[in-house]
Amino acid sequence: MSSFLALYRGERISAAKIVAVSASPELISELISEFAERMLDEPEELGLDPVLKELEHGRRRALQLVKSGAE
Repeated sequence: MSSFLALYRGERISAAKIVAVSASPELISELISEFAERMLDEPEELGLDPVLKELEHGRRRALQLVKSGAE
């Protein structure tokens, strides 16, 4: 599987422009692991909806896999 990292910047997501792209394995591994770790540090906002709970659980599991795969 190929991995790459793209950096976008803009006032809104819809207006963001690409700034840089890298396929450097060292850079990707380091930044993806850090990004996943920071997102996992955010508190879960589950609410009462069981569907939203499952989506959040899946998102967090995917971030854990990305983090462990990048190490």
